Amino acid sequence: MTRELMNDGEHAGWTRWRREPDGRFTSMLGDFYFRADAGGAVECRMATDRRHTNGLGYLHGGFIMSFIDMAMFAFIFRQLENNAAVTLSCATDFLSAGIVGKHIEASGEILKETGKMLFVRGLVTQEGEKIASFTSTMRKVPRLPRPTGDGAASRPVTKAG
Repeated sequence: MTRELMNDGEHAGWTRWRREPDGRFTSMLGDFYFRADAGGAVECRMATDRRHTNGLGYLHGGFIMSFIDMAMFAFIFRQLENNAAVTLSCATDFLSAGIVGKHIEASGEILKETGKMLFVRGLVTQEGEKIASFTSTMRKVPRLPRPTGDGAASRPVTKAG
């Protein structure tokens, strides 16, 4: 996934995460934007369109949860200078239907960081309407070489503790 600071247009000052279409899940979602202020607060944004809808024509809960997962990594990007991370749990409460064609946004914070764990919470909104709230536990892991081809040949090995 590439990271690019936008210099003009609607997202000037935002960083864009983009994965070129390569058959991976995140490349199907679209561009993801985030920005951090001097105090460390991070906000995220993503455009929505028909591919993000459920059978009723609203934003699909799976899309919203995928957006949340990406937002959580934006919230912790400073903590991952020498590590990667994985999501261990994410509890999501859906509060209102998301409308197609309007940006969704997320804001959040790190509640606690230990040697290997990060505890995060946040809120997804759309035009000021609260769409979902979430809490998550994430684990820092060593940054390994990325799998090639169709994916990893075997499951990664992690040590307890």
